[in-house]
Amino acid sequence: MKSGRTLERLAGAPRGARAPRAPARWRTRRAGADPWADGDEIPDQEWLRGPRAALVREGLQQSLLFPLMRFVTGPTVYGADDLVHAPQPAVIAPNHSSDVDTPLVLWALPRAWRARTVVGAASDRFYARRRTALMAALWINTFPFDRSGALYGLAAASAHLRAGRNVLLYPQATRTSGLEGFRAGVGRLCTATGAPVLPVHVSGTAVLMPKGRGVTRRGRAEVRFGRPVEPRPEEDPHEFTQRVGEAITALAPARGRRRRG
Repeated sequence: MKSGRTLERLAGAPRGARAPRAPARWRTRRAGADPWADGDEIPDQEWLRGPRAALVREGLQQSLLFPLMRFVTGPTVYGADDLVHAPQPAVIAPNHSSDVDTPLVLWALPRAWRARTVVGAASDRFYARRRTALMAALWINTFPFDRSGALYGLAAASAHLRAGRNVLLYPQATRTSGLEGFRAGVGRLCTATGAPVLPVHVSGTAVLMPKGRGVTRRGRAEVRFGRPVEPRPEEDPHEFTQRVGEAITALAPARGRRRRG
């Protein structure tokens, strides 16, 4: 390979001419997004899962997040007292119709459960930017969950279960207005790890904070916890997913039902 001085002579620079000295500092100016950026998502913010961060999170939730959530939703909880008998770690599986569902379910959980619960957050939505990732991890203890169809999200959830943490995942994978579209991801996770599912039904939040919009009004929401559903030996993930979906649907509010917790 020819040296830089040889290339300069070939380009017509006079022999013996002194090459100009490069400036000590270059100012790099950017305009718009970097077209060569690889678009990698922000990794899991594990340092926000330590004892000090947990204390900060609890303070933020109790002083700001949960009071605001209660003001907007006026929530009623059913079955929370029964969770003292439920096994942990478990997969907490609510239906999903609004962004307010996550803080509402976390608030409704007994503190002994909430302190050990991490939330699977869509990596393409909550971990696309560092600021959003930090806020989600600090306020609700999230970890990035890959929804692309690969097994990375389930592998991350499995690691948290193995570490003794409960994992909150939405079996419908995205916000929806009904009780259909339960996907096999939770079924695959639980049949592979043996972890039970805690079915949860959330109602009333879709009209308070619809998909793609902010809070539009105040209202009344309900959270209902059901009996844990455990995978059977050699059970097919799709069959287990169907049982979980049926358990969540069975918790839907009915007239004349009494409050249990």
